[in-house]
Amino acid sequence: MTKYFLMFILFVASTYATFSQKIIVSGTVRDEANGELLVGATIKDSLSQTGVQTNSYGFFSLEVPSGNHSLKVSFVGYTSLYIKNFTGHKFPLEIRLKQANELEEVTVKENRNIDAPIGSLSISMDKLKLIPALLGEVDILKALSFTPGVSTGTEGSAGLYVRGGTPDQNLILLDEAPVYNVTHLGGFFSVFNPSSLRSVDLYKGAFPARYGGRLASVIDLTMKDGNNQKFGGEVGIGILNQNLTLEGPIIKNKASFIVSGRVSTLGLSSLLQSKKSNGHGETRKYRFYDLNAKLNYQINKTDQVYLSLYNGFDHFTYSEWSANAGRETESAMGNNWGNTTATLRYSKVFSEKIFARFILLYSKYTSELTNNFEDINPNIETVNLYRNTNAGITDLGSKVQFDYFLNNRTNLKFGMDLTRHCFSPFVTESNYNDSLYNAKKERFSATQLDFYIDAFIAITPALRLNPGLRYSIYHVGDRTFSNPEPRLGLNWTLPANWSVKGGYTIMNQYVHLLTNNGFGFGYDAWLPSTAKVVPSRSNQISVGVYKTFPLQGLDFSLEVYTTKMKNLIDYPDGTNFTGLLAGSWDDIVIKNGVGRAKGLELMLRKKAGKLNGWVSYTLSKSERKFSEINNATWYPMKYDRRHNLAITTNYAIGAKWKLSASFVYQTGHAVTLPEGAFITEDSGGPRFIYDKRNNGRMPAFHRLDIGASKSLVTPHKRNADLRLGLYNAYNRRNPLYLDLKTERNKDFVPIGITVKQVSFLPILPYIGYTLRF
Repeated sequence: MTKYFLMFILFVASTYATFSQKIIVSGTVRDEANGELLVGATIKDSLSQTGVQTNSYGFFSLEVPSGNHSLKVSFVGYTSLYIKNFTGHKFPLEIRLKQANELEEVTVKENRNIDAPIGSLSISMDKLKLIPALLGEVDILKALSFTPGVSTGTEGSAGLYVRGGTPDQNLILLDEAPVYNVTHLGGFFSVFNPSSLRSVDLYKGAFPARYGGRLASVIDLTMKDGNNQKFGGEVGIGILNQNLTLEGPIIKNKASFIVSGRVSTLGLSSLLQSKKSNGHGETRKYRFYDLNAKLNYQINKTDQVYLSLYNGFDHFTYSEWSANAGRETESAMGNNWGNTTATLRYSKVFSEKIFARFILLYSKYTSELTNNFEDINPNIETVNLYRNTNAGITDLGSKVQFDYFLNNRTNLKFGMDLTRHCFSPFVTESNYNDSLYNAKKERFSATQLDFYIDAFIAITPALRLNPGLRYSIYHVGDRTFSNPEPRLGLNWTLPANWSVKGGYTIMNQYVHLLTNNGFGFGYDAWLPSTAKVVPSRSNQISVGVYKTFPLQGLDFSLEVYTTKMKNLIDYPDGTNFTGLLAGSWDDIVIKNGVGRAKGLELMLRKKAGKLNGWVSYTLSKSERKFSEINNATWYPMKYDRRHNLAITTNYAIGAKWKLSASFVYQTGHAVTLPEGAFITEDSGGPRFIYDKRNNGRMPAFHRLDIGASKSLVTPHKRNADLRLGLYNAYNRRNPLYLDLKTERNKDFVPIGITVKQVSFLPILPYIGYTLRF
């Protein structure tokens, strides 16, 4: 392991030439109104025309030849600030920018970050909130599905399929802590409350070395710090939920907090049928909640502490009951799932060139399936039986991260991550007599240690390299896996605002997700690699060209990629990972599969002016091959979609009204259809004959959503927003699944098989109201 790091450091050192060091200017950039740190703000020297951007904690370090000129500090949506005679300021500088007014914010030009790696994307929270969504519920993950290379599963699903990967191959972080299940309502929208978030960054190629553990993508979400100047918040009322956000200073300019929560308003309560004293019936109950909280305290100009918390849970119960002459019986099945995360961070500026953070994190995911039976009989003893099966994973981790700004042409990021995973797959408890489920399954642990180093090197002002290396060690049971993961990114700026980027990445995934194919919204289990099921591995090559046009904020990108994967797993048809069956899961799954994916992604964005938005198109192909499936021939991955077109637009009418629309078209995903069936009078139903996996296609998926929002001022001088819109505006009957039905004649004799498309979501109007104070 040591030789890899030594070779890498020598490579970085060989690219570095010594420059005459005059003055080093470093510090942080904040929003003047609320004290939030600004990530990605640009600090540029007017004399040398060199510049840097603030890191994820708002910190920068810039080397300038002298102090007798000015620095320009700028950020999208803010008024630029010029600093003169900065040599008289104490280290570190604390720069505060003023937000531009609403009219200026509409017309401000966003500059593409030419240093961003290929396959990365950052979208402002303001623009994400304008995209029409299901029942008006703004969803961060669904908004990302309108970008190239990203698609969703079936109607309403919040799971993301990125560049031929599956949802469990996405690393999703909330303030550094991994979130293992990101869906409410079984996938109709995600657990991330937009009111609590400051930024979202997507990486789908040339992954920075600080990220690892998944094959397909990284989605890094950062919570707001909270306003350290004045108390405020917002309350929102919608069809699906109600939300409340509060933030404000604990100590002005030094400590602040933010608390944001949501509770379900409708859910599935409209399907609720109340019980009666006599008769029979069924009830369905659904509810969810989530809560985000964050505290931060600036000890001094160089030291700051952050504490972030998240907790969210979904509860769904389906029950059948009957009541007659005082006797009541009820059988119920329940599905509950949720996440809890906590992150404690301490950041410190050691010098003008060294910035560090020390992190402790906790993440827990629980998925539960319950079965209960109750028989209340006045004449005999009440019978109450239950069986609960739980699956979960708990992480305890720590991170040490350093940013070393060597000079304006070279900076390093390096650190170490240590995580202890505790798996509890399918722990079952029951009071059934003579039940085989009475014994609890053993819990087991795994330890992961990662080292990483990233270098950002400006070979010339036009050519920048981002070599990196991550080395991972994963220990579970009596088995240890260790893998180097080299990374390389390249950015080359060309004349006439053209640029070329490239990337190469190797990634390893040490955990596997088993999903129950039977009842339940979110019943699944995460399990570690074993001697039988080794870590999955992928390598990706990507190349792209980019163009920025003189027209207001207009740019174009084209990226192509190819990905190869190995050591994948799949399931035999009808697999159900519950109860005792889970004890030998690594014998049941089909192992040693390989995958390949390739694609072309186009995106045209207009990021300024009254009319703005983007058009994205993806042409892609994703396939799998297993020795035990399809006679070891290639077959399409289930959510392989050859064509994926998405259009989003926003149009401002004056200072109050904003109109928005989004359209999506996707090739139907792959589905396994029978080649034939045996039908007899006494068979009780058809016996289907299957030959090949994913041999058919669902009908194409397309949908138009439209929305409008109006900015209001209440009689008490509070700002508010009214949102109106239509989901699925032209009432497209998109397929949810295909139902195979037996056709019978008038004598009830089976004569054939018909395929019926089942759809779920018709045209749905929505209305929402948000009041800010």
